[in-house]
Amino acid sequence: MVNRKDIEKKSKKELVDFTCELFTMVEALTKTVQSLEDEIKSLKTTKNSGNSSFPPSRDLFKCKNQSLREKSNKKSGGQKGHKGKTLLMSPNPDNIIVHNPNNHCPKCGRIHSNTDLKITAKRQVIDIPVIEASITEHQVYQTNCTCGHVLVGDFPSDVSAPVQYGNNLVALTAYLSSRQYIPYARLTELIKSITNISISEGTVFNLLNKASDAVLPLYKAIENEVSNSNVVGGDETGMKVMKGKYWAWTWQTVKATYIHIAESRGFVTIDNIFPNGFPNATYVSDSLSAQLKTFAKRHQLCLAHLMRELNYFNELYQHRWALDMKVLFKKAILLKNTMSLEQYENPNQERDKILKEFNLLINEKLPNTILKTFPFQKRLKKRCDQIFIFLFYPEVPYDNNSSEQAIRNVKVKQKVSGSFRSIRGAEMFAILRSVFDTINKKGGSPFESMQLAISLAAAKKQLCINQPE
Repeated sequence: MVNRKDIEKKSKKELVDFTCELFTMVEALTKTVQSLEDEIKSLKTTKNSGNSSFPPSRDLFKCKNQSLREKSNKKSGGQKGHKGKTLLMSPNPDNIIVHNPNNHCPKCGRIHSNTDLKITAKRQVIDIPVIEASITEHQVYQTNCTCGHVLVGDFPSDVSAPVQYGNNLVALTAYLSSRQYIPYARLTELIKSITNISISEGTVFNLLNKASDAVLPLYKAIENEVSNSNVVGGDETGMKVMKGKYWAWTWQTVKATYIHIAESRGFVTIDNIFPNGFPNATYVSDSLSAQLKTFAKRHQLCLAHLMRELNYFNELYQHRWALDMKVLFKKAILLKNTMSLEQYENPNQERDKILKEFNLLINEKLPNTILKTFPFQKRLKKRCDQIFIFLFYPEVPYDNNSSEQAIRNVKVKQKVSGSFRSIRGAEMFAILRSVFDTINKKGGSPFESMQLAISLAAAKKQLCINQPE
């Protein structure tokens, strides 16, 4: 505490020095207060699923979902001109039940013959028959040749035990577990309820193992299809396997989905599966270093991820730069949604205007009051050639939502069933889910295709056994 009398005793020079010292102290304290205020504001503006790449499960507090989708003027529900679907009658019903009137007229007492009848109305009931398990017995016979040789028949290659479950039940188990996310315990209950077949959770695992082995060639074919595609999206997410941390990776296209389970989130996983990268593809991903390191013909950064980061900067600083950049991205998306094929190939003034405005924003000198925005601006400047690739190629999307949807299946399975109990269990889900999703993308029936794949695998095995040496 400075005493007033001590100040009065000071000389003029001492007073000047003392005043300068006070100014220095005030300036330092002001900076400290400002720094603390910024820190408090930063702590209050936490990252969540609406303003970052965090999943909703990591939100510490309930927050209103901030969708990047803008509200439209359309009313909710089906739009005008939308073709509705209703339950239609079948022209060829399986069974017909005739309901004739009483041939004795209650009014006059006349008796009518059935030749006078004519149909006036009909109604149909769609139902399923009672499901019953079908048991097929295979009997092997033998005969003795006159030369003394004994001729013995052979069991089919897929009939290897005294009693076992057939391919249709294997396909149904794979479908319910991997496509419909039903956990083992509930799956055994469901199969018991609808088929009266009692199976254990261990049997479920064995059936899934058989199914995944049968479709392994399809899984490898999907991997090959993805590696040779023109546009590939990539994403990854954490998962629990035997209480340990693993990573589920996905690489997908419009017609294929490939899921792989790995211990690492690093580039080593991508390098092990796709050592040549994607030399023919535009690779769409977020800004994870491992994804950006992936070799590809060109890269497209996900605008949805970038816009969520801009939401955070806007909440934290309320500075116009983040808002201007977000508005610019929205302009680019709107342009993408309205462009014709000719506009991609020919010079486009709107596209040139967006690129020019983007160049100004990434080179703008930002104030020190929005420090956390600096690395983001630097990243955009470094990756400037990877932001608007979608405006030059019609097949390239502006976001990585398709990959996020593909990888979310792993999280849904984990939410419903809990963590995977074994690495093999996680691998089986990745294989079967990849096949199911790919079949679905190609317009096929997932369940029927799984039945066919398992039957073909059994037939191929039988062919190999019967092949003469």
